[in-house]
Amino acid sequence: MKNKFAKWKPYIFLAVLLASLVPLVWLGRYNYPTGDDYYYGTEAHLVWQQTGSIPQAISAACAGVAKSYQIWQGTYSALFLMYLAPNAFSNTAYHLVTFVILLLLCGSIFYLLRPLVCQFLPGTCGEWITISSVFSFLCIQTVAFQSDSFYWYNGSMYYTGFFAVTLFFLGTLLRYLYNGKKILMLPLLLFAIFLGGGNYVSLLPCMLFVVTVTFLLLLQRNKKTYVCGITSAVLLLSFAVSAMAPGNQVRQDGMWKIPAWKAIAKCLLQGVRYTFAWTGLWWLLAALLLLPVFLRILQKKNGGFFSHPLLFTGYSYGLFCSMSCPLFYTMNSTGPGRAVAIVYYTFLLISFAVFFYWLGFIVRKLQMRQNTPEKIAVLGKLKIARYVAMTVLLAVILFTGVWQETSAAKAIRMLTNGEAAAYAAEYEERLLLLNNPEITDVVLTPFIHQPAMIYTGDLPGDPEDPTSKKTAQYFGKNSIYVDYSN
Repeated sequence: MKNKFAKWKPYIFLAVLLASLVPLVWLGRYNYPTGDDYYYGTEAHLVWQQTGSIPQAISAACAGVAKSYQIWQGTYSALFLMYLAPNAFSNTAYHLVTFVILLLLCGSIFYLLRPLVCQFLPGTCGEWITISSVFSFLCIQTVAFQSDSFYWYNGSMYYTGFFAVTLFFLGTLLRYLYNGKKILMLPLLLFAIFLGGGNYVSLLPCMLFVVTVTFLLLLQRNKKTYVCGITSAVLLLSFAVSAMAPGNQVRQDGMWKIPAWKAIAKCLLQGVRYTFAWTGLWWLLAALLLLPVFLRILQKKNGGFFSHPLLFTGYSYGLFCSMSCPLFYTMNSTGPGRAVAIVYYTFLLISFAVFFYWLGFIVRKLQMRQNTPEKIAVLGKLKIARYVAMTVLLAVILFTGVWQETSAAKAIRMLTNGEAAAYAAEYEERLLLLNNPEITDVVLTPFIHQPAMIYTGDLPGDPEDPTSKKTAQYFGKNSIYVDYSN
């Protein structure tokens, strides 16, 4: 009976993960575009309406990227996706945003951890499913900024979406490092070009990691240095194309830029704050759940790898802190919630990697000594202590209401109390007004219902605002604005 339960345990974790995603995806049915979704989606939308041609809509998006590269920002691949917002083709397509983002995030975590757990460590398929399910659950259910991360297309694709692509890139790199198949060079280079035009928050630690891997391979005179070196060079050159865009300087003039050394100091300090803030009940519960899985893997792994825990911790902490550098350097702040969200995802992955490494170091030390009955008895007591600690943590999470802040719990509340449906009804009424050809100057009233997870803001109150003008162009109106005076 015990063996049967152990066999099915990974799939229980997977089932819990999938069940927790259902309310989030269902809530996406009430999700609608706003703000930048209209601003960037206008050109492709108008071309699509006039021609019904996808190639011509893509051509319009490319023209938009070229324009924004000169006057606003250099993140070319991110801009391309922004100009091809789903609402450019249909509002129904926008309802799929949450499904796509969650699929990307979960898929990338599973994809990254597959070679890491099953080939490099090595673990079993069940252990890979367990670890991936727990990480995916933590990332999605305990992140604090669900609206920007999973529902607003412009913000979620730029940050969570590109973070997911970064994990796909690193997962492909790990596969190459394991099997050495040169056919993987093509996807690696395509990923590098694409990521070079994305957000700098997830790009910077990615570049540092790839360059580090290339340097270590070079020291070992490994034949895989060639492919990794080319990949590193393409990634850095793609980043340079993005960073040197004329539009970046235009945008930077409106921000509070600080010296690089001060940005580095601030991000190192912020890393400490994040660590204390995010190593909470959910993290501890996940650590206790994964502890036996990690220990089983470590029993099969050569202990020599775990000889430098301080060096590994320091490097990992540096990678983690590097994510905040672009934000402090350009904005002198931790950035918007959607940016902090991907820093949180990275914290989870890196902190558990450090936890695993230190476990490996401890196990290695114990294996160097002779096992005695007293030590075996201690291990038995530790197992009991683990169950007790998990029970206490679960009780605290349940009885203090911490579970109510999970993404699934919030989504269920908005679905059951009718708030999401009421917001959707208001939005549909607004669309009837916006799509009425007899009304050329539209004055909108603010939304009465503003469900936190799917309401990410409204249009400006000034008809001369660039977003208002773009939205008016999108709907074929002379002017559009929201009247906030009442």
